[in-house]
Amino acid sequence: MRWLLIALTLCGSVAFVDASAPVARAAQPTASCTSSVGPGIAPPSNPPSGIPGFHAAWYGQSGYPTLCPGERSTATVAYYNSGSFGWVRGRMGEMAFLGTSDPTPGHDQPSLLGGDGQQGSPATGWPRYNRVAAQPADYVGPGQVAWFQFTILAPNAPGTYLLYIRPLVEGATWMEDYGVYWQVTVKQADSVGSIAVAPTAAASVEVGSSRAYTATLTGSGCVDLAFIDDASYPATSDGGGLADADANGRADLSTAAAFTLVNGAFNGTSYVDCVMPSADQTVTFVVSSTTPNATLRPLVFRDANGNNALDVSLAFVPTEPWGLGGTVRFIPPEATTGAHTVTVFAVSTAEHYFTDAGAAATYRYDSNDTFQRSGVAIGLTQFEQLISRGDTIAVSYQADPADPSTFNIQLDLGRDAPTVDATIDSWDGGPTQDDVGLRITEPATNADGIAYSIQRAATFSVGPTCDPGAAYGEITLSQIPSGSNATTYVDRDLAVGAYCYRVGATDPVSGTVAFGYSQRVVVNNPPLAVAPPRALDARVTTSAGSLALLDTGDVIKIAFGKEMRSPAGSQMRVQDIDGTIADIRCLPAEQACTLNSAAETLGGVAYPANTVLTITMRTDAPVVAAGTNPGLQLNVTVTSGNFADIAGNTWDVSGSDDVVLGAPD
Repeated sequence: MRWLLIALTLCGSVAFVDASAPVARAAQPTASCTSSVGPGIAPPSNPPSGIPGFHAAWYGQSGYPTLCPGERSTATVAYYNSGSFGWVRGRMGEMAFLGTSDPTPGHDQPSLLGGDGQQGSPATGWPRYNRVAAQPADYVGPGQVAWFQFTILAPNAPGTYLLYIRPLVEGATWMEDYGVYWQVTVKQADSVGSIAVAPTAAASVEVGSSRAYTATLTGSGCVDLAFIDDASYPATSDGGGLADADANGRADLSTAAAFTLVNGAFNGTSYVDCVMPSADQTVTFVVSSTTPNATLRPLVFRDANGNNALDVSLAFVPTEPWGLGGTVRFIPPEATTGAHTVTVFAVSTAEHYFTDAGAAATYRYDSNDTFQRSGVAIGLTQFEQLISRGDTIAVSYQADPADPSTFNIQLDLGRDAPTVDATIDSWDGGPTQDDVGLRITEPATNADGIAYSIQRAATFSVGPTCDPGAAYGEITLSQIPSGSNATTYVDRDLAVGAYCYRVGATDPVSGTVAFGYSQRVVVNNPPLAVAPPRALDARVTTSAGSLALLDTGDVIKIAFGKEMRSPAGSQMRVQDIDGTIADIRCLPAEQACTLNSAAETLGGVAYPANTVLTITMRTDAPVVAAGTNPGLQLNVTVTSGNFADIAGNTWDVSGSDDVVLGAPD
C-alpha cells in the first residue's frame, strides 16, 4: 500500500491521517465551518476590440468566496481577446497567462492564496508561483473569450485576503491592467454545541480503522454517545440545527459506525447510554466502521429526560446540552496494483483520492502520476477540475507511490449543460411582471464549484424555442451552492420585448461551453400587472376522524393557478361557521405539506406539477380563538395564508375562486 499522509477538506477543516496506523488522529484541528460564494460579477456590455497586437479586456468573473481555514475553492475569470493577435497554447511569445500583480501580492510576486509550492507559495496547481492560470483552450482568437480557472487555498488565520491578477503573453508583453482582484474572506470557526468534542477537524480513514476523540464536560452527570450522518448538520439555512427527517422532535441518529472503546473499555455499539466522565471531566472514545463511504460525526449530549435521544425544537435546535466531533469518512481499502476501469463515486481533491461506485477501492494520485482525458495528456490541476462523480476512468494503478500510475478519463460527465427554465413574473416584489426568473438545474454528476455563464439575447422570433445562433451576451457568472444541484437567478426590470437565455458550463481543458437553453419569454407592452397566486379548488379529500370536523388524519388539497414554491414553514388561518379560528401550519411537528411532483387531477381537472398543495393533518390545528363548539366544524373557510408562488408572490386569498374546505366540497 502507499505509506503517506492523507488529508481531507470538509467544511474547510483539514485532518492528516497516517494510513498505516490503526487509530487516526487529527493534526491542527479547526472547528466545524460552513463556506459560501458570493454572486458573480457581470462583464461590460461593450469591450474594446481589434486593437493592434496583444490585448485583453476583463469579461466577468465568479463570486468572491467566504472560506474556512485551509479550504480550497475554484475561481473563474473571463478575458476577452481585444487585440489583433491570437493566443496560442504551448507557444512561447503567444500563450496567455494570468500573473500576480500590484498591489497585492505585487508584480510577479508569490501569493499566500496559491502557487506551485515554490517561493513560499502553497501548492494549488498554478503553473508557477507567480502565474495564476494558463489559457485553457489551444487557441483564443481575436473577439473570443478565454475562461481562466485556478484554485485558491484559504490561509489558516481568519481575515480578508486579496489577490490581484493581470493577463500577459509569456515572453512578449503584459496586457491591460483592469485592477482585477480576488477577495477571499477566511471566517472564524462555527461553534457546534455547548460540549467541546476534539478533534473538530475532518479526517478520513480506511474501513476497519478507527479515530479517537475526547469530550470535555462541565457540571455533573453522565452523557450519551451517538452518531449522526455528516449531512445532518447543519439542518437549517442559517448554519445550525440537526436534521429531524421524521419530525418526531428527535435528532436523526446513525448506526453506520460503532464506539469501539469508551474510557478505555471495549464497547462495540452505535449508541452508548450514560457514560460518566473521568476525574478530569473528560470522556474518551474511539470510533470505527465497516461501511465504506460512511461519513459521520460523533454526537455527545446530556439526555436530560432519559429517552435515549437528543430532543430538538421545531426549528431543529437541540434543547439539551450537546456537541459534535469532527467528521470522519470511512473510505474503501486502497486499490491493488493493476488495470482497473472505475466509475467514480466520491472525490477529494484536497486529499488527492477518489473512490469507486462499488465502494470496493480508493485510488490515490499525486503529481508524479500521469493524467489524460481520452488519451490526451492533461495536468494534475486540469484532472482535478474535471473529475466528478459518475465519470469513467481507466486506471493503470501502482500501489507503491514510487511508481507512477496513469489515470485516463474516458467518460467525463462533470460539465454537462444544465436545464434552464425561464419564467416572466414580478420576482422583486414590484407591481409589474418585468422580471425573468431562471431556474437552473445541473446534472447530479456535474462537478461542484462550476462558474456557469448566464447569457441573454433579445429575440424577434415568434416560436417558443430559443435559437442557439442568437446574439447572446453574458449577464453574469453564477455558482450553484455545494450540496445542491439547482439555483435561481433573477434578471430584473427588463424593457418591453422578447428574450432568450442560455446557461453554460466551460470545459477547463478545451475551453468549449456546453449550453442549456430556456424557452422564449416576453415582457408585454405595457408590462402586465403582478398576478399573485389564487386558489382554483380547495377541498378536504380524506376525512379520517370525525366526519363533522377538520381534525387529525384529514387531507386537504388546494389547487392554485400558478406554480408554487415549497410550502415548508408556510401557514393559513381558517374559521368555521361557529367562530372557531385556527392555524394550519406546515411545520415538522404539525402538518405535512407537499406539492405535486407531476400532473394531478382534482375535481375532474388536471393540474400541472407544483400547483396542487396537499396538507396532511398530523395534529389538530392549534386554536387561536374558540367558537361555540369545540374543534373546527366542517366546512371551514380560509381567511388568510402566506403560501407563495415561485417568484415569491403570496396567495391572494380574497381573489381566489375557492377557499372553502369541505367534505364533500
